[in-house]
Amino acid sequence: MKNNYLRYHFIAVLILLVLFYVIATLAGHLATPTKYTIDKTTPIYLSHSYFIDETKKLPIHQIIDNLDDFTVGSFADINWNFTPRNYWLLVELENRSQQNEKIVAHFDNPMVDHLTIYHLDKSNHIITTTQLGDLTPELTRFEYSVPHIRLTVTPQSKQKLLIKIDTTGISKTPINLYGETEFQDLTRSQTAIWGIFVGVLIMAALYNLVLFFGIKDRVYLIYIGYIISAIILMGCVLGFGFYLWPVSWQLFFQKYIIFSNYAIAIFTLAFCTMFLRYHKEQCWRYKLSVYFMGLMLVLGLSCFIIPENIAAPIFFTILALLYVICIIMIYNKLRSGFRWAKFYVISWIPLIIGAAIQPLELTGVLPYSFAIRHTFLAAILCEVVLMAMALADRVRYQRERALYHATHTQQTKLLNSAMLKQAYMALEQQQRQNTLCLIKIRYFHSLDTILTATKSNELIIKVAKSLELQLVGERQFYFLDSTLDSNSKLADLGTGVFACISTKAQTAEELSLSLTKIIKGLPKNYQIQGLNLQLEYSVGISFPDTVNNFEASLQRGYVALKQAKGTVSHISDSQQQPNQVMDIELAAKLQEAIRANELALYHQPQINLANNQVVGSEVLLRWPCTQYQHINIEQLIQLAERTGLINELTLWVLDKACQDIAQLNKQGYSGQCVSANLSAKNIGIVQLAEKIENTLLKYNAPAKQLKLELTETALIGDQQQMQTLIKQLNEIGVTVVLDDFGTGYASLTYLLHYTFANLKIDKSFVIDLEANPTNKVVVKTAIDMAHNLGLSVTAEGVEDKQTHRLLKSMGADFSQGYYYSKALSFDSYLDWLSKNK
Repeated sequence: MKNNYLRYHFIAVLILLVLFYVIATLAGHLATPTKYTIDKTTPIYLSHSYFIDETKKLPIHQIIDNLDDFTVGSFADINWNFTPRNYWLLVELENRSQQNEKIVAHFDNPMVDHLTIYHLDKSNHIITTTQLGDLTPELTRFEYSVPHIRLTVTPQSKQKLLIKIDTTGISKTPINLYGETEFQDLTRSQTAIWGIFVGVLIMAALYNLVLFFGIKDRVYLIYIGYIISAIILMGCVLGFGFYLWPVSWQLFFQKYIIFSNYAIAIFTLAFCTMFLRYHKEQCWRYKLSVYFMGLMLVLGLSCFIIPENIAAPIFFTILALLYVICIIMIYNKLRSGFRWAKFYVISWIPLIIGAAIQPLELTGVLPYSFAIRHTFLAAILCEVVLMAMALADRVRYQRERALYHATHTQQTKLLNSAMLKQAYMALEQQQRQNTLCLIKIRYFHSLDTILTATKSNELIIKVAKSLELQLVGERQFYFLDSTLDSNSKLADLGTGVFACISTKAQTAEELSLSLTKIIKGLPKNYQIQGLNLQLEYSVGISFPDTVNNFEASLQRGYVALKQAKGTVSHISDSQQQPNQVMDIELAAKLQEAIRANELALYHQPQINLANNQVVGSEVLLRWPCTQYQHINIEQLIQLAERTGLINELTLWVLDKACQDIAQLNKQGYSGQCVSANLSAKNIGIVQLAEKIENTLLKYNAPAKQLKLELTETALIGDQQQMQTLIKQLNEIGVTVVLDDFGTGYASLTYLLHYTFANLKIDKSFVIDLEANPTNKVVVKTAIDMAHNLGLSVTAEGVEDKQTHRLLKSMGADFSQGYYYSKALSFDSYLDWLSKNK
């Protein structure tokens, strides 16, 4: 895995180097146009001078009359600033060649308000006058975006260009003179750079818009806002905005260019705040950023009424404060370990460099060139790319964090059942041996009631660390997180239960010995506030079975854990009782069988011991389907109780029992009673007694022929509700029987509080009655007590003649068991009745 990672990392670095080479090559071809001005490519000689009109009132004729008063020197020497004044620039051209020279004068400031160019001959007479600038109407997009004029200088002549700059914004206007071919190269280079810039930013905006719709994180909208603000700002500064918006829009943007600066500043701070998740903390840094964004918004709106020459210095002051606030916020997060913010930190480097170069060039500290002119654009482009990488790194981090939370418990930070399942399924796909082992802190529920959540987690972590140390030396146990940086063989399933997977093919005894050895190495006590808690452990082992998915295996493990008597208990396909683990699919099949009337009631006869006559039967549930005949009925009842099917099943049994009573009466057995069992869950059936009465009426079955047997578990719940139900059943004539008497500690109490007609002695006291003197005393006492209370007695579990005679001698009223007959289908029961009249 690590080798693959290094290989792919190398490929990524190689691709990056190729991309840098392409960018450098392209930049080399695009960054040279200003080297080829006419003074370098043609025999035309230039001289420069300038004059600053502080009053802004001098007319053109007065300026022309005083050209000799101009200061000779480079235009870079001019004190360019935001002070309202007119700048007069003079360029003298001398063509020493013998042919006409066609020249293009480029004025590299598309934001200048009024730019007037006077073409003068050598006698200072005006040849032509050209009006440019963004406040000049009806210019072409090309003239707005690339202010320029074309002129022809005749052979051996001298001409002059007198330029008047009148603007309230950025006044510095570099002037370069090119030949036609060089000017085409210049515009081609500019267009290429503009296209790259706009194309990259638009693609970044679209991509992050898609991410916003997918992730719903506001930081993507702020990032898009930053991109749009950058496009508007640079479109004004460099002039390509005229190709992005309607001319009227672009002129509006240029008029209020300071507002665009505030917009990009606001989005910069908002992105910093949201990206670093300060909005989740609501700390003083977050409040500071919100207040400062509010201040910038107010100042930005004020730009619509404050002149640009006043608003611009205020903005540069605010910009310095913005950098300070952002640096404070970034530094604080870096100290707290925000490793995923590295690309965002790096993104500030080109921004700060580019933001510094632009004012240095405007103020003349750095010389003007095509490359320097576009440095800030390249800086923003780099920043946007790095910000996109930072967002991607942030998403990666959030994905890792989400994966961590999905595979670890929040309280103990240990691997959870999801990671256990992933490892289990991986072994299944590889067709490797996998035996799930569950280890539990015994009586953890009791400990959990006296421990705080923190102390409970500390206990789990302590045991888990000790258990991990024990598992390290056991090679048979599988690493659950082998794909991550750390290695762990243990998962925390909660409530003091841990899990691991053995991949060694071995017997249950061998694995039990290994686990016993591991358990002996775990801590035996836990000190808390002076109390020395004694710790014990149990283990459940789930061997592969016919149903071998993770959920079934885990369920088998929990069943084994629940049945653990000593330290280790195991469960496998050979040792597991049939259907010990309940299956939701089986419950669905059971519900289908109930509704399709595919179940059956089998009858086990009940005998009157006084005359050996059949007085009735107890109905027992059966599932005749071949696929489910092996299922233990008691566990099927448990499944129905756990899945909420028990009420539906009981109503079906009662309906079928009443139907059988009606059939018995038709066959001439009108004296026969039918006994059915009620579960503790059935007490909650709304209007149960009324439903039973309606069922009896439905089949015209006498209520006295129906007996309902209640076990002690059915009586433990709401006693008031149970007393009401028994009373209602007695009122409609249904006999109520106390079933399994003697198995519960409160059976005698129930005899005093409930109105029963019959007491049924549990078969556990009857099966070995003759050989067990204690059982004889219990049964005899129960019979005498019941008779004294006016109850009849039924004994179940009679399997031989001696028990039959003994019960008769003790005074029992009725009996049932294999001695008379096993449970029979209804048709077989009718045949049996006809033979035993």
